[in-house]
Amino acid sequence: MDEEAIETIRESSRSILVLNRRKHRDEEADDRRSMSNALRITTDTVLHISNKLKTKASISLPELQMLKNALMDDVSNIETVLQTNGALRGLVREMIGNEVNKQCAATGCCCNLALGDARAGIAVAKAAGPYLITALHNYATELAVTSAWTIGNLAGSGPKACELLSVQGAITELCNLLPNGNEEIREAALYALVHFAYQLRDRLSSEHLHGLFRILPHLNVAVSSQLLFIVSCHAEFPHNLVTEDFVHKMLRYLTVSIEKSHPNDNVIYLFRTLANFNSPEVCDIVLSNFVLNNKINVIKKLLDNENVKDSVLWFLGNAYKWRSKHEFFEKLLK
Repeated sequence: MDEEAIETIRESSRSILVLNRRKHRDEEADDRRSMSNALRITTDTVLHISNKLKTKASISLPELQMLKNALMDDVSNIETVLQTNGALRGLVREMIGNEVNKQCAATGCCCNLALGDARAGIAVAKAAGPYLITALHNYATELAVTSAWTIGNLAGSGPKACELLSVQGAITELCNLLPNGNEEIREAALYALVHFAYQLRDRLSSEHLHGLFRILPHLNVAVSSQLLFIVSCHAEFPHNLVTEDFVHKMLRYLTVSIEKSHPNDNVIYLFRTLANFNSPEVCDIVLSNFVLNNKINVIKKLLDNENVKDSVLWFLGNAYKWRSKHEFFEKLLK
């Protein structure tokens, strides 16, 4: 696939990544706010807590929770904390303390700080990155999950934060979490890796690329399709690792999903991924599957769907290049 084509499909998923990041911010505000009906926390209160963190004064769990909520309420509160010299260092101190509840709350503060701009992401990655990565394997599930979400938010803030975290070992440790039996941890790790893969693009190292693709075929297609698509755009994508079994696994999910009246985002990701595989063997498998399972009319309906037709056409265009004589195209054009 040429460079312009890859850029087109990358940019088309950028808005989805941004929306996911915002969605996570909204979910945090809705699900984890302990004082949802309380009065709005003032800037003076945020400044007071920031100064306590700065001076190493004893800080309570309720104060950390209050700060975490305040960072969700108003972006200007993020600036207040970051502009208080020593406050971020104070949060890191609480992150590595001995009280798990306070560790989780302090990590939650960093998670919300990471939803700021690129400068905020770099600052938090420098100060807290190594501790967040270590906490990924903490026995306290909430701390491990919050750390993974925080790393994901940092990665979403921009490529510089990604590069910092990558050097610190974040991508390797997140990959190690993907086979984890805990669904919350796995979901948070995938969220983070999607942002790394998107932000780093072709700068994602060959080692990390191969490591990801060795794990992705073993994951549930429904939860890993977005990451799979972004990885498949990489200039050094390991086409030789695409097995027939994996293609059939993707097709089992795809053939069920395309029957729905409103195909989900995973259908888009999977058609684009199959297009990126761009091999005659894969095209043969997919086209034959559609014929065998009588999906021709379903594909025709998808071509009338504004949300998915471009992705379907992308795959069909590549497939026609390799297998223009396949009976699928004869049936499609009838």
